[in-house]
Amino acid sequence: MATRRLRLGLTPGCPAGIGPEVLARALVEAELPRGAYLRFFSSAAVLALGAKRAGVPCALDEPMVLLGRGRRRVPVEVAAPDVDDAGSTTRAGKPDDAALRCQRDALVRGCVAAAAGNLDALVTGPVRKHALVVDGVPYPGQTEVFHALVAPEFPPPLMVFVGGPFVLGLATVHLSLADVSAAITPALVERALAQLHAAARKVTEKRAPRLVVLGVNPHAGEGGRFGTEEQDVVAPAIERARARGLKVFGPVPADGFYADHARGRPPPDAVLAMHHDQGLAPYKLLCAGEGVNVTWGLPVLRTSPDHGTADALAGKGKASWLSMRQALETAARLTS
Repeated sequence: MATRRLRLGLTPGCPAGIGPEVLARALVEAELPRGAYLRFFSSAAVLALGAKRAGVPCALDEPMVLLGRGRRRVPVEVAAPDVDDAGSTTRAGKPDDAALRCQRDALVRGCVAAAAGNLDALVTGPVRKHALVVDGVPYPGQTEVFHALVAPEFPPPLMVFVGGPFVLGLATVHLSLADVSAAITPALVERALAQLHAAARKVTEKRAPRLVVLGVNPHAGEGGRFGTEEQDVVAPAIERARARGLKVFGPVPADGFYADHARGRPPPDAVLAMHHDQGLAPYKLLCAGEGVNVTWGLPVLRTSPDHGTADALAGKGKASWLSMRQALETAARLTS
């Protein structure tokens, strides 16, 4: 039986940031399946810009070819015509209208291809969230755009992170802290646990991964003294998840969980954090620059590096490409 060819879509993110250069470098460093089909949803000029900033030789053929060490050749099909080269003249660290148009158009093209079933996964570069507007609708992040354009009929996906000592899921994502409590409902926690369980099974290759849920409030509410979300919402959702056969523990105080990990306690397979910084602030430290954001729960996978545009590093040859390499390899591994 012939091995199915991996189909990865690629977007540069905002070309004023480090996205194009870390993508170019990661493409020649990543270990991807032989014969993987790579499709870049911007112009050859934008990819060439990233290659130049990263010091990666390239040949403007069809397909475009990035040249790595040891005569390694990485062919990339360019999906946007050269006339649509928005962002290719953008200065490093200086976002302009062309750069913002480039980040939007590339993401939309990638989502359209994913929705049509033409990709196994989409790997996206970092964007400027404040300027992420599609068809007049502002979106808080690429996760939300991907959901809306690829599979809006599906429940909201779970934002998952890999690359650290456990798989991390975020119950809530791009919300003000003032809005987090109201957003944490029984249905949301149950759905997040089911999605995290499925993601952890895939990542760890364990049939029954062990999940830990962090509390919403300090000391997980201290028996209701510092808030009742744990008693009223989180604990009942955990019990229902257990009744379905999931190995779930908690809610536990977040500070104590991370302190126990630092003291050498064996980590669980996955952790569900209740809000963005509760999970990501410590997780980015634990990943040591190689974390990957995974959009989980839709028919097509999306991965991205766990960092932003990093304007201060753009074009200086100092940006780490490790997280982008992990994003490429994670997309390949989780879709195999």
